[in-house]
Amino acid sequence: MTGPTQPTFHLEIETKLEVDADAVLPDPLRSKAVRKSGLVTAAPPVTHTLDATYYDTERLDLLRSKVTLRRRTGGDDAGWHLKLPGGAAAAGARTEVQLPLGRSGGVPAELAELVRGTARGRELKPVARLQNTRTVIRLLDSDGAEAVEIADDLVTATRPGDDRVDRWREVEVELINGDADQLAATVTALTDAGARPAGRASKLARALPLPAVAGPKPKSAAAAIVGALTRHRDKLITTDRALRQRTTDAVHDARAAARRIRSVLRVYEALFTGESVDSVRDRLRELGQALGVARDLDVVGTRVAAGLTEEPEEFGRASGALIRAELERRSAAALELLQVHIDSPEYLQLLRDLDEFLVHPPLTRRGNRAAAAELPLQLGRAWRRLRALADAALADPDNSHAVHAVRKAAKTVRYAAESTIGVLGDDAVLFAAALEEVQEVLGEYQDAQITARMLVEVAAGPDTDGIAGFTFGRLHAMEQAIAAGAIEDFADAWDRVDDADLAIALGQD
Repeated sequence: MTGPTQPTFHLEIETKLEVDADAVLPDPLRSKAVRKSGLVTAAPPVTHTLDATYYDTERLDLLRSKVTLRRRTGGDDAGWHLKLPGGAAAAGARTEVQLPLGRSGGVPAELAELVRGTARGRELKPVARLQNTRTVIRLLDSDGAEAVEIADDLVTATRPGDDRVDRWREVEVELINGDADQLAATVTALTDAGARPAGRASKLARALPLPAVAGPKPKSAAAAIVGALTRHRDKLITTDRALRQRTTDAVHDARAAARRIRSVLRVYEALFTGESVDSVRDRLRELGQALGVARDLDVVGTRVAAGLTEEPEEFGRASGALIRAELERRSAAALELLQVHIDSPEYLQLLRDLDEFLVHPPLTRRGNRAAAAELPLQLGRAWRRLRALADAALADPDNSHAVHAVRKAAKTVRYAAESTIGVLGDDAVLFAAALEEVQEVLGEYQDAQITARMLVEVAAGPDTDGIAGFTFGRLHAMEQAIAAGAIEDFADAWDRVDDADLAIALGQD
């Protein structure tokens, strides 16, 4: 008996073009640039009849996040297709997740789980049907390999409960086994003949255009901050999918995205009114705590593994196996709790509340003031609080709580400063970079302290013998030395922040 089919992932790199309904597509091989790129012939055209039902929430949460989910019949790749934005530096790159058609009915559990956060926990249901007559031409290289595909689509779009029918024609140029130059040359040959860049990122976006959001008035303080928060929200949704796939760096990236939102809301809270800010910040703090446990264990594992490479093999082998087993046990438990958290009603409500806050931000009078005048005032208050904390920590560097408070505050002010770069320019860039150096120095201190505590816990365990205990003691001493060195570096890094032009301006009472 075979098990369930697993989703397959592949990178899709394509360019979408619009053409007139009666336009005749040129032969791209007549272009010198196309031939020079290594494309020499074309396979005979093939026509497919495609029929796709698209799924989303009532509020089109997937589409708003540039995600599409469909069940399509016909063509060479009939099945369920989930298209996710990004995945590579190349323009037009998307990650496509595929499953075979299977039974008819609802969205497969594997795909529904992957986009649960993107859907904000809402039900997925059919939102559009796109029927498409597709003529495909594949361009071949000198070895006869298929390099670039040109798909000429005649599309008919309908929507449940709507009698309106939309029809249009578009062309997709997609890399198969070719390279970026071949794709670019083919696109240029088509645009030179009259094709135009597509106005929408996907067929569904054309079939279901999203209404424009008014937002705060242009150039206001709130407009700048809501714009920054929207970018961070989008990153949080991207990391949500990575967390559900348990991909590398997902925990670190999600923690950073959540912390950025919290930091911006904290520093610029005077721009907003009501209880919504506090509610979102509280739930983000809960998410940060769930992510923090898994993140700290990952950091400890990396640091210990690096430290063991410096130990004699006969010491490092047994000691490494012991601490790896303990870290794996703790990490598995932390990740399971994290998965429970991101499926919880509280977390999904956080995503919905954050969306609502960004669409309808509750503004104070300060929020409507000019960004160039108001943002420095709010950032200056946060900077002066940080400076007071730093003075206290520098006066008593053995006070780990004081040092930890500086690290958290430096991160908060850095993220808040980065949100003003579009308004304050290079001064904000340099200020944020100097704060990042302080954050990294004190982050090294914090990570060394966490690792040292973990080593003490494992060394005190019943399975630790004399050799392992000795090795853990050596690693503990090394982490203590690293922490001490980080404190010494902190003073120099802080001087560079304190001397920054923006810091001087913000520090004036």
